[in-house]
Amino acid sequence: MIERDIKIVETALQLFAHYGVRKTTMSEIANAAGVARQSLYNAYDGKEDLIYGALEHRARVSASSIVAECSELESVGERLDVAFKYLVLKPCEIMLQVPHREEILQVVESFENEKKNKIIQLYNNVIMETLSPFENKTKLGQVSFEELCNFIRFSFDQMKKNVVDLEQLHHTYSPLKKLLENSVDA
Repeated sequence: MIERDIKIVETALQLFAHYGVRKTTMSEIANAAGVARQSLYNAYDGKEDLIYGALEHRARVSASSIVAECSELESVGERLDVAFKYLVLKPCEIMLQVPHREEILQVVESFENEKKNKIIQLYNNVIMETLSPFENKTKLGQVSFEELCNFIRFSFDQMKKNVVDLEQLHHTYSPLKKLLENSVDA
């Protein structure tokens, strides 16, 4: 994503968070991002496209951060902690502070499956890469490594959807981490 587009989607997300999706106009986004309104419309079809662009950008940044931080870590628990931090904890910390989060989440829920699946695949891939050193050390029985990673990503998604507060989030994450640690040979 080019720098201009990053500025546009980040600005749009900030305005949506502060004023709501319905109350924020494309003209306000263009002005705040410092681009011509026509440039905004040439790059993005509408508000849903802006939200998707912001989420995809943040997903890619998170994936890069996870890979970088995990490069020096040797335990499965530490690696899962990093994935949890970027894929669940940080987004929840932000969303719990956003006054119009329900409106933004409604737009996200209305994404077409192709868009949802693109982000899901990005998250699945980074979880698989993060845990790949342990692929042959897991005791999974009939569960494949890919299924395990998909289950972790699905669990992370459910944690984000059902978060009440950060304490509850950590309480929900703890058994998943223990389950994974217990399934890996030392």
